[in-house]
Amino acid sequence: MKIFALLLVLSIGLQTDNLLERADAAFRQGDFPNAAALARRVLARDPTAVHAHMILGVIAAQSADWAASNRHFEAVVRLQPSNPHGYFYLGQARLYQQQWQAAIEYFSKALERRYPDEQRLLIELALAQNEAGRPEQALASLGKTGPPSEQRQAAQYYAVAAFARAKLNDARRAVEAMRRALELDDAHPDHWEFLVRTLMQDDEPAQALAEAIRAQKKFPDHADIQFLFALTSYYVSESPLSGLALRNLRETDPGSPRVLLAEGLLYRKQGKTVQATHAFRRAAQRGVPDAHLLLGIVHRENGDYEAAEREYRAAERINPRNGQVMLELGKMFLARGELEQARTRLEKAVKYMPDSPAVHYQLGLLYRRLGQPEKSQRHFQLSKQP
Repeated sequence: MKIFALLLVLSIGLQTDNLLERADAAFRQGDFPNAAALARRVLARDPTAVHAHMILGVIAAQSADWAASNRHFEAVVRLQPSNPHGYFYLGQARLYQQQWQAAIEYFSKALERRYPDEQRLLIELALAQNEAGRPEQALASLGKTGPPSEQRQAAQYYAVAAFARAKLNDARRAVEAMRRALELDDAHPDHWEFLVRTLMQDDEPAQALAEAIRAQKKFPDHADIQFLFALTSYYVSESPLSGLALRNLRETDPGSPRVLLAEGLLYRKQGKTVQATHAFRRAAQRGVPDAHLLLGIVHRENGDYEAAEREYRAAERINPRNGQVMLELGKMFLARGELEQARTRLEKAVKYMPDSPAVHYQLGLLYRRLGQPEKSQRHFQLSKQP
């Protein structure tokens, strides 16, 4: 009787192993429905089958079924606490759910347990660290490895480095890193958006427009890209493309309030101040963040400084890290003789736009009026650098 029971257990074990092999083969071939069905049959016979949990966890993650994904990967680490794969995939699941601290903790545990693809792990860890507001730690993690040989992973490496550099207000190195990422993999519109916006923040409108032109050709139906095309076309005064950019935006995002902003940009370029003001005001009322800054500039040029300050302050509330807003407020306070208010804004502006000649020039004027000639001279010199 004991021999019969032993033979029965061995038979079930062999059947389970066969099912697991078939599930793994189906998974590797991309036949996920069949792989999942086979893996579930394995677990029905043996709930401790770690590899079956791994298969089901990955499949659930790919369909964004986070509850199922977490359940299976948690089973992996419970059944095999030393298994680094379970911790890595739990980290990835938390990363895609934007649970940054939990992702960091799981990735760190995978690292402690020597996850075999250390390069990939460190890049994912760096991404989580940066999103958690720790760009220095992100760069330190990237510094423990180099760009992978696989092209897409190398692109991710440089993209994460760019995001971290931007958070540290190092716009030049952020741009350099993102350009390297795009050379390797140019299929991500958010990477193009980042590049264009960072160039604008770094007071490089001509370069921003050049990249926006490339991006809108690659992603003609992407509304965010087309909006950036309209925005950068405006800031390059000699660009004749504002009309084309407005047409593109109308086609890709016809009901968007950003169309109103693009209309205002074109009117302003054509010297139609009344129409531009009206368009910017409507865009601001409908929640377009950039509209308040542009409306403030128009009011200032028309001599309505009270209205200009109101719009600048609205823009500041929406995005206190906008260097251009800080510059405009600083210039306004400096002209009014409110030197401490001017210093607060201009020092923020130079933090967010450290290479902007306009910011350094205004700081030169400010420190001269504050009786600090050495600081004044240094900023005047920086304002003349190319």
